[in-house]
Amino acid sequence: MHSSMPKHLGHRLNRRGFVGAATGAAIAAPAFLRTPRSALAATDLNFTVWNFAVDIIQDNIKRFQEANPEITVQLSDFVWQAFHETMVNRFITKTPTDVTYNGGNWLNEFAAAGWVVSLDDHFDWAASYQDKVIPFAWQDMTFDGKVYGLPYYADTITFMYNAQILEDAGITAPPQTWDEVTEQSLQLKEQGMEHPFAYEFANNLPNASEAFASMVFGRGGELIDEERNPLWTDPESPAAQQLHWLVDAKNEHDILTIMDHETTITKAMNTGQHAFTVMFNYNLAALNNAATSPLAGQFALALMPGETHECYGFAKFYNMTQMAVDRGPEVIEAVGNFIQYFAGEVDGSYPVAKRWAVEQGLGFGQLPLLDDPEVIEAFSKWVDVPLWREQLELARARRQTIWYGIWSETFHPLLGQALAGEITADECLQQSADAWNELKSSVEA
Repeated sequence: MHSSMPKHLGHRLNRRGFVGAATGAAIAAPAFLRTPRSALAATDLNFTVWNFAVDIIQDNIKRFQEANPEITVQLSDFVWQAFHETMVNRFITKTPTDVTYNGGNWLNEFAAAGWVVSLDDHFDWAASYQDKVIPFAWQDMTFDGKVYGLPYYADTITFMYNAQILEDAGITAPPQTWDEVTEQSLQLKEQGMEHPFAYEFANNLPNASEAFASMVFGRGGELIDEERNPLWTDPESPAAQQLHWLVDAKNEHDILTIMDHETTITKAMNTGQHAFTVMFNYNLAALNNAATSPLAGQFALALMPGETHECYGFAKFYNMTQMAVDRGPEVIEAVGNFIQYFAGEVDGSYPVAKRWAVEQGLGFGQLPLLDDPEVIEAFSKWVDVPLWREQLELARARRQTIWYGIWSETFHPLLGQALAGEITADECLQQSADAWNELKSSVEA
């Protein structure tokens, strides 16, 4: 099946306009980070990322180059919303790329197309990390039984709330179910809060479907079955129920407002005009950062509402490309050194992953960091660590498919239309299922 996959994906992507010279804003100018040395002795690596905390990435590269003077790294960063499209273009046009950020949403697609390669096929040390990585993160980095990366970060999408607002309203505990989210939101609305729930959504936001999945997991559900068939066609399924909840919260109860990015929600939550949200967990660190958040200290984590309180756990990771392999053994070795430095164990520690955790509140996939005193101290400043550990234990990865990333680009606009009242929740569910089944048939043919 895999040998025919690039043709199917290429046809699909070409129809969506992903092939061509004009890529607009998705292409950014590279930042060069080099240490002078003999050109004959140096191995150059091209590294692509989305543009979160690029200054820290640059500094990490500087440190890596100082420790590995025979390797130079050229960094190219792109906006998160355009990262998938940008990488598809780079791979199709063979724009030099040796190591890249990747995630579960796109791993199956990129691996089946032959654009990225497994670590297992090139490094003896790869398998040794399985016992050192959180299970949901390892699953998210695995395709066809082989691991393709080590974690840049691994995190959860969680339910957050303003504890002070609830206390002032006479609400003694955060909601345990989505019905309780509605009830508490309506109570706050009666007391003058226009939209208690701030919901991160945009048609071009890759994590919109991930947040939806996390809410479905809280109900004990899944998006697809083991045969990769959509489960939301059943109106009693947790996925269908959650989509109806979102649409009803927006259009019937008027308790939900849409905001296009996590940074917008962080600012809005700090006005005291909203009580609930669901976002990447590291946003709680930003909400409780006294240096930037007026209401820091008021925000808390709650277990994801629903019958099981599960949530979506994932990994974003460093992935070697087929282009790097094609360049030969020196480049392969250099990429291996790079990935181990940035995500693996270095002299008994995980310096880069730890830095992201301590300085930015990013989650991590490296199990030893769970017991690192400095990480625990840093996290304790913005989250109830035992409760966070409890939610982490309940997190699980999502079942993946080759076409998931492509399908989500159809699902997001449909969800947007349903939230806007342009189509019904049932129409959204049916049309997104039709799109899923069409892609499934095309790929599996």
